[in-house]
Amino acid sequence: MIDLLWAKAFLLTLAVEVPLVVALAPRPLAWIAFHEGPMGWWSVEVAVVVVEAVVYASATGRKRWALGLSLLANVCSAALGVWLLES
Repeated sequence: MIDLLWAKAFLLTLAVEVPLVVALAPRPLAWIAFHEGPMGWWSVEVAVVVVEAVVYASATGRKRWALGLSLLANVCSAALGVWLLES
């Protein structure tokens, strides 16, 4: 079960950090690597899944859950991006 204080702190962190990152680094690192680097789209997606899974596992101690969450989130995001950008 999620601790309510932790959830509030996490939401506050997102509310503060996301706008700052968007303002100061308008293009995510994955986008830069895909468009300006030697890595292909799939390589970037795999790298993002791995990095996010490590972060989630570090925070929760649940390795399989972290990998599953990262994979699910990125598959959904990539699929939506492909659908929106292809139409």
